[in-house]
Amino acid sequence: MSGSVRRAGVSDPPALRHRSTQRFDAVLAAQGLVGRTVELPDTTRTAADAARAIGCELRQIVKSLVFQGAVSGKAILILVSGANRVDEPWMVQYVGEHLARAHPEFARSATGFAIVGVPPAGHTSPIPTYIDYDLLELPEIWAAAGHPNAVCRLTSHELLRLTRGRPVPVTPFPQGTSDTTPWVTFDCYGTLVDWREGFSRTVREMALADSPGDEDRWFRAYLAAEQAVEAGAYRPYREVMTEALVGAARSLGHELSPVQASQLPQSVPSWPLFPDVPESLAELRHRGYRIGVLSNIDRDLLEGTLRAHRLSADSVVTAEDVRSYKPAPPHWIRFLKETRAAPPQVVHVSGSVEYDLETAGALGLPTVYVSRYGPPTARATVSATVSNLRELPGSLPSATRSPR
Repeated sequence: MSGSVRRAGVSDPPALRHRSTQRFDAVLAAQGLVGRTVELPDTTRTAADAARAIGCELRQIVKSLVFQGAVSGKAILILVSGANRVDEPWMVQYVGEHLARAHPEFARSATGFAIVGVPPAGHTSPIPTYIDYDLLELPEIWAAAGHPNAVCRLTSHELLRLTRGRPVPVTPFPQGTSDTTPWVTFDCYGTLVDWREGFSRTVREMALADSPGDEDRWFRAYLAAEQAVEAGAYRPYREVMTEALVGAARSLGHELSPVQASQLPQSVPSWPLFPDVPESLAELRHRGYRIGVLSNIDRDLLEGTLRAHRLSADSVVTAEDVRSYKPAPPHWIRFLKETRAAPPQVVHVSGSVEYDLETAGALGLPTVYVSRYGPPTARATVSATVSNLRELPGSLPSATRSPR
């Protein structure tokens, strides 16, 4: 964060802020996002103005563009990266009608905010919202906060959750139109690879666990430590695993050096597949599906896993590639941009609701939960649930069952 942002009203009490900014503050607070708005001394009437005042890149600025449907006359909001322009004829395929840029009076009436301060959410009434793919690949973005001089800091995951908007490419793909080839994408560790058994085997070999119950204790401690490490700035997964195992050991009353803990990431390529995986992937390919793998890991570790088990994937996206960890959306956005796949033709399969299926569903992908470790949480909304991957080919959502 730049020095200008630090000085620009961060500590001002809410009562000193503009009423429209206070109103948006309340919307953020309802989502647990507190202390995110900043009132700047200089104008942010353009994306370039905002980027200069904040000290960020132009692409990190969220432009809230209000359009009016040429047929329906209704308001349509498109959230665009500051470095991009909306290709209005291209957007017809997503919006369903031609677009006209809204007049300031219409925008204020539809959103409740002045056109140069329209925030991404909290409008007078619900507005169909579309989100530029490029915004969802960034770890930190800045959006209008209800007033021309007010901005708020968000992550791409928060923007998706706050707006419930539909992610789209706002300009044509470099190669042309979307590719409607059907895909099945997988989380890897916990869905294709038995990572609990792999982890347990490694801690046994390191003489850290003496009994099955002890392995479970180490696994739970490790998960808690890993989540804490991943919550910070991006770091390679080798480092995350090593630090998390050191932290897990400490929480259990043990001391483990980083050199000792590094045995855990080194062991990843040897972790076992679930026995249903080879047959299931072969059947999906036989039915005409392409296979993708989206994983919170370093690329060489994933490649080592695929090589060790003689598996192949048509597309691979790792945390190292996007410098981000799921459940943030960059894995899926990178995949969709590189493959030009249409979200309804991509089914995402995982054993994790929290890390995978909630975000994939929010992006418009049908989702399949693999209940290897129990039923999904009550809050989960998934397209289908299978107990193992042998059931997957016959359980795919109807939108993608018949490859084109």
